Amino acid sequence: MVVGNLSLIAHIYHQTLSQSASIVSVFAWTYAIATPLLALSTNRFNKRSLFLTLLAVFLAGTLLSAFTPSLPIFLFSRVMTASVAGLMESLMSVIAYQLATTDQQRSMLVAWIYTGLSIASVVGNPLGTFIANLWRWQDAFIMVAIITVLATVVATNLIPKDLVNEPASFKEQLVLFSDRRIQLAIVFAICSAGMIFGYYTYIRSLIHQTLGFSLTALSLVLLLLGVLDVLANQLSGRLAAKNGMKRLRPFYVLDLVLLALFQFSMQNAWTGLLLLCALVFFFALFGSPIQIFVLDVASHDYPQATTLASTLNAIFYNVGVAVSSFTAAQTLKVAGLPALGWNSLAYCAVALLVLVTLVRTTDREAMKG
Repeated sequence: MVVGNLSLIAHIYHQTLSQSASIVSVFAWTYAIATPLLALSTNRFNKRSLFLTLLAVFLAGTLLSAFTPSLPIFLFSRVMTASVAGLMESLMSVIAYQLATTDQQRSMLVAWIYTGLSIASVVGNPLGTFIANLWRWQDAFIMVAIITVLATVVATNLIPKDLVNEPASFKEQLVLFSDRRIQLAIVFAICSAGMIFGYYTYIRSLIHQTLGFSLTALSLVLLLLGVLDVLANQLSGRLAAKNGMKRLRPFYVLDLVLLALFQFSMQNAWTGLLLLCALVFFFALFGSPIQIFVLDVASHDYPQATTLASTLNAIFYNVGVAVSSFTAAQTLKVAGLPALGWNSLAYCAVALLVLVTLVRTTDREAMKG
């Protein structure tokens, strides 16, 4: 809702487009900080009850976003929703991982979770933009609140009550971070998010202002990008089923090439659109492999920290969003929208280097085992 309507929200609160990056950053940093703290402190709670409580807080924050009269209160509402969103996403992964009986089933269930999030973008982002253009951007948040109520009803009926808990102290859970594979996975998640949001923070402006598509066409383009994201998440699940991290390497090399062509492609509407489509598809492939990877490491070596492990991708993805949104704002000030591709390229180069190192480290650990 925010990324798709960022320029509208910035206008009503008298912010420039570059200043409005703080709206994205506040959510991302809160998400990143609150998620691990909640995961550590709620380890003993029943997963079903916890998930429903988080949904209630998310609903309250969304309603506040819809009716807030000022920027400070709007930012506070974003803090409310961000503080619970990460753990909700992570709990879904843990529940799916626990219920699955085979590696193939685990990877595809996690892929469907990411696909669900992508479908929400496919429907929600263009629909939110359409609603904002037709009425007000606040009405898009009212739509999210209604969907949250429906999701709560579904979750109440579908989530099992007897999910396994493995209570552990903070110290017993934090040992997870001493593992070099986990450390590398964290850096990889940050840089992967950075290469996406190094330009995607300003996706509306890129499509409308730089490529010259109308506001009506903007919603259709966002819908197309969302469909590609859904398809990519299904492929992501298949990659994750067997040595997913190793199979990601050629895609990151391709991402580097595409980002090097970003500024030149933005000089034409159709080459720019084709490039954005390719980037969205290939960028989305890393989600399931990295999530399955950290859950496999945790379940094998640190079972007491499985819930914490499930949050790592969500946490550090949002760290990457916050950092790259800031660097994107600086790039925008200095060089303009088409130069955002170089911002993303820097993150992609580091992500590829870390990915190669992570694969080698994992192979060495497997040989030791």
